[in-house]
Amino acid sequence: MSIGAFIVARLSSRRLKQKHMLEILGKPMIEQMIRRVAKSKMLDNIILTTSTDPTDDNLEKLADKLNIHCYRGPLNNIMERITEAANSFKCETIVELLGDNPLVHSELIDDVINFYIEGNYDYAATVTSEYPQYGSVKQLFPVGIRVQVYSTTVANRYKEFPDYINNSFKHPCSFLFNYPDLFNIGYFEAIGPWAFLNQLDRNFSVNYEKDLNTIREIYNSCYNLNRNFSLIDVVEYLNINRQQ
Repeated sequence: MSIGAFIVARLSSRRLKQKHMLEILGKPMIEQMIRRVAKSKMLDNIILTTSTDPTDDNLEKLADKLNIHCYRGPLNNIMERITEAANSFKCETIVELLGDNPLVHSELIDDVINFYIEGNYDYAATVTSEYPQYGSVKQLFPVGIRVQVYSTTVANRYKEFPDYINNSFKHPCSFLFNYPDLFNIGYFEAIGPWAFLNQLDRNFSVNYEKDLNTIREIYNSCYNLNRNFSLIDVVEYLNINRQQ
């Protein structure tokens, strides 16, 4: 089973311009993320999955520099972009990661992949407040370290759900998890060894300058001690140094 990490990114964000290329410790934020993802033991490929829009040319150049794959598809139809990339690189399993989640860690990626495989799911993900129907019954992860794993076969069925295509109010994968009667869905909870991340007051995504400043602080503190610093290191730093 070929497993690919598809890091979804574009540089035309309105809230924080060119955010993926903003530097953390002298390197673009998304490069720091890619280096963390590359530590995974379960991934066969990493594909920077961006758009054909000229504004994203620098992402392709960065992928070339890092010697990873890049796939360019539609700017707005993200599901088409992801599935075309998976089909192109013959990946049976898609690990969708968001390029503005620079703290996502290889150990979490591997645990969610194993959860997906062992449960024989069509779709599995770290459960967060982005799945509001589960907020009162599951132990949620904070936003910003989201890992989604799903079958390329079921992803290719997105065309059967036209209301979800190019709909900015719906997540590209929501045609899967909104239909648990059609697809076998599994939610990876912040329990057991991941219970320390059941902290809903945290937000690890980068959408605004203040978010980037927090990530820079974390890297400044943790990176020199361990270039692949863990999410436990992140939480310990925040607990000691700041309230978020």
